[in-house]
Amino acid sequence: MEEKKRFFSWWRAASLLFLAALLMPASLESQTQTPVPVPVTISGEKIVTDGRVYYMHQVLKGQTLYSIARAYSVSVDLVARENGLVDNIISDGQVLRIPAAAVEQGQAAMKNYQTGTQYGAAGQTRQAQQAGQAGPGQGRPAVAGTGTQMPQKNSPQDDYIYHRVKRGETLGTIAGDYGITVRELKRANRGLLFPHEGDYLLIPKRKASYRSPDQRAVPEQMPAGVVAEIPADTVMTDTLTVMDEPEVFTVPGEKTRIDRLHGTVRVAVLFPFFVRENNAMVYADTTKRVGTTTQVYDGSLPFLEAYEGVLIAADSLRSLGLNVEMKVFDTRADSAEIKRLIRTGELDNADLIIGPVFSYNLEQIAGWAGERDIPVVSPVPLRDSHIHENKPSLYRVFPSQEVVQDLIADEVASRQGSRVIFLYSDTAMYDPATARLWQKVKTAASDTGFSDGGSIVPFYYTGVTERRNVYGTVASFESQLDPERKNIIVLATTSTPVVSSAFSALHSLTKRYDIMVIGYPEIRGLETVDLKYYYDLELHIPSESYVDFESPGVKSYSAIYLKKFRTEPMAESFAWRGFDIAWYFIGGIAIGGKGFLKDPGTFNPELLCLEPDFRRNSRNNGYENRGMFILHYRKDMTIEILKPGHQAPEEEMNDRKERVSFPFSGSSERNRARWEGRQD
Repeated sequence: MEEKKRFFSWWRAASLLFLAALLMPASLESQTQTPVPVPVTISGEKIVTDGRVYYMHQVLKGQTLYSIARAYSVSVDLVARENGLVDNIISDGQVLRIPAAAVEQGQAAMKNYQTGTQYGAAGQTRQAQQAGQAGPGQGRPAVAGTGTQMPQKNSPQDDYIYHRVKRGETLGTIAGDYGITVRELKRANRGLLFPHEGDYLLIPKRKASYRSPDQRAVPEQMPAGVVAEIPADTVMTDTLTVMDEPEVFTVPGEKTRIDRLHGTVRVAVLFPFFVRENNAMVYADTTKRVGTTTQVYDGSLPFLEAYEGVLIAADSLRSLGLNVEMKVFDTRADSAEIKRLIRTGELDNADLIIGPVFSYNLEQIAGWAGERDIPVVSPVPLRDSHIHENKPSLYRVFPSQEVVQDLIADEVASRQGSRVIFLYSDTAMYDPATARLWQKVKTAASDTGFSDGGSIVPFYYTGVTERRNVYGTVASFESQLDPERKNIIVLATTSTPVVSSAFSALHSLTKRYDIMVIGYPEIRGLETVDLKYYYDLELHIPSESYVDFESPGVKSYSAIYLKKFRTEPMAESFAWRGFDIAWYFIGGIAIGGKGFLKDPGTFNPELLCLEPDFRRNSRNNGYENRGMFILHYRKDMTIEILKPGHQAPEEEMNDRKERVSFPFSGSSERNRARWEGRQD
């Protein structure tokens, strides 16, 4: 009996094992079955960040990074890079941002791809016949269940490289980097006119041969056991790179005399006149019988003055026989007008473009003009010190901060045996401009052998003391000064509170110490500093221009200006600069043509307020004006104009006192009388 029970137990166990074995493949199949991918639809939500448009896609359960990138026609690397993904891992509910520009370009490439891979029924039949006629071992085997083998082609992501546009890059520079033409680049990116920083461009892989700056020549035969290390982004080519010879520029010397001109120069002036705003500046005046009063929109005033100077220069050049054809455009503050001018071809035949004034408009024009070798002149100060990079036809009239710093450093280094106090207001010199100026001052002093007991020390100063202790600021300065030497204070800041406090504290020490101050040009415009401090502390300030109202040319220009516009330009008016810019560039093109544009120093006319000295440090970059002066505020209430690096002899210094210039109204004789307590 017990044996029967054992037999039935064994039989039951075997039956269960047999059933489990039969069911196991089905269960394993259900467990290993590939999940159905969740479809991805393009999001309708967009945002604008830093001037760029992004799709905002929320990840649903089951969606993968590959499926999302494929739906948006972009690469996986692009999505991962834009969202800072680690190991391409995404989570449910995560919001991804995808550049709209890259999506549009990817979709355009997809359309081209689909158009090129469409096959008609006749084509499929011919391929089937060819496949059937192929002998054993010929052709490619057909996949089971698919019938005829279709020709395979790479996806758009495999056919193109994504290039992210960097600051200053243009279609020409990008195409050159990848060894393709501008036409091929435009064809791959339909509808593209101007690449903006951060945009993504499609680069055809089959035609691209990127030339990295880190390319290295590898010998054909390597010694045994030696491994050649080549950067990962290097593409080996069979071309030989030839370094460009450094450019040589003519230093402006003798003044160029203009007696007679001929030919035609076509000029386009792109200024923000704000015509619409000026037309609206009419309002009812109920206090007078006159019904309306007209005003000028403040934002357009400097450019109206500059245009007045351009008009006078053009008329003067016409009187010498030159035909000046001028087109004037109101660009306002909108980049759409710039795009319209380029799209309609209104600037195609220009020999010279003056303007635009805003950096974002200048970026577009300079990039477009650089590909056509049309000179573009930037007529106003710009904050961007590197805007001329990768723009070979751009001419920057107002020097950048780096040029100003070079001038300050050279002036300090020329004061041998002095005590130099470098005043800065940011903790530990975190500001790059401050650190750069400090380094330039030290380097210039070292190169010139700053000797005779001279010293350079940094001095952290904010002008703020506990409980407003005025004497505390004076004492802090006095501890840095040397009673036996010339004390040069380098103001490495333009902060109004710091500069005002520094001038006030230093002025109280002028009777016991010999003090001279050097600072940025912006200091002249501070209204919180008493002008008398400038003179008593012998302020030295770099300036790109000055107006000598006693010179015959300035007097003649003022008379013409008064006759045309029934007023006289102030010393800081853009009317002076407008005339000089137009006279210099239009006259230079008329006389020297392309040769003048490559070496502007060959043309050196007598101007009203500028001393141009245009140079560039690379053939890929634009030209920057390095012609500056130093305004020396003297203790006798006059301003002396110094040229960098020029040490005048004693007799010339004495003569200069009698012919000193007054670059702005604050140094006029009337203000001098007011300071002395007299009224005219």
